[in-house]
Amino acid sequence: MKAIRLTAVILLLTVCQSSFAQYDDNEYYYDTQPRYSGYHPTYVDNYEEGWCNFYGEYSPLKNYTTAPGAEDRLFHTATIGFSYNYVIDNTPITTEVGFEASGSWFSERYNDGSKTNLNFYSGKIPLNLGVRFPVAEGFWIVPYGGISVKWNVYGEERETDRNGNSRTWKIFSESDMYDSDYNRWQLGYQAGLKFVIGNCVSIGAAWKADITSFCSYWDPDTKTEEKERFRGFAFTLGYIF
Repeated sequence: MKAIRLTAVILLLTVCQSSFAQYDDNEYYYDTQPRYSGYHPTYVDNYEEGWCNFYGEYSPLKNYTTAPGAEDRLFHTATIGFSYNYVIDNTPITTEVGFEASGSWFSERYNDGSKTNLNFYSGKIPLNLGVRFPVAEGFWIVPYGGISVKWNVYGEERETDRNGNSRTWKIFSESDMYDSDYNRWQLGYQAGLKFVIGNCVSIGAAWKADITSFCSYWDPDTKTEEKERFRGFAFTLGYIF
């Protein structure tokens, strides 16, 4: 009986030691076989099938105009977003879809003491295709690119003279903006690079630009319809889970 018990204990200890040798406290192991065709062996983690990303973003985007001699305007944009990234069939290719909510604002003061403020709020659905490169345990890089659909929900422009008197226009209202056309729906694109550190923190930078115009208006000087579009860099900090 004692021999049977001793044999069972030895067998149990052998199984436990094998498990701990394969997995560490962070549930990682080093795969001795190439994970992807043509790739070197990589660390395999808990995100083999996909992961979620909750992030904040800051974008100093410029509003470029096609009108000759007109000055471009710098808007500050703050964004919060959530996305899901899906790994395609044990390959390094990933797809990402998410939702972003953002607010943008612009302010300018003139020499005569008057000033202009413009702000608007929008929602965006980005769709990206990326390639995931695991570099080391808990650290990987994802270059990506894709398109996005943006819905401009609300915006207003306010002009204040030097005496403090102000006028306000709702920029997406046809009755308020009879001489300009601000578009509620826009199509854009983005291309960027994300770094994931410790399998929980994401840091990234991307170039973003509008494909369709944010605003269009008739210019009597050029006798053409001029258009405005946003473009510039965006910087993100997120949490992976």
